[in-house]
Amino acid sequence: CHRRIRGVEMIIKIGDTVTVNKPWGIQTRTGTITTITLSTNTDDAVGDVRVDNLDLSLDHGGSITYVTEDGQEYWAYLATIELDKAA
Repeated sequence: CHRRIRGVEMIIKIGDTVTVNKPWGIQTRTGTITTITLSTNTDDAVGDVRVDNLDLSLDHGGSITYVTEDGQEYWAYLATIELDKAA
């Protein structure tokens, strides 16, 4: 993963390992990105345009899907990716 913090590039790409905050608490989940989707309008926070990589510092709305080590697939908003845990 090419993520860096504080004004420096924070690029994620398909195949990167990411840590995501679970929405209901302080727990996290780690997995490998399988899709990255960008939102193109304010009515769709999940996203409708697929891309291969994304600079998170651009602050786009959207989501990822990812697979954990045990093969479970999940999705998460881009804003829930933990930037301080480079894989």
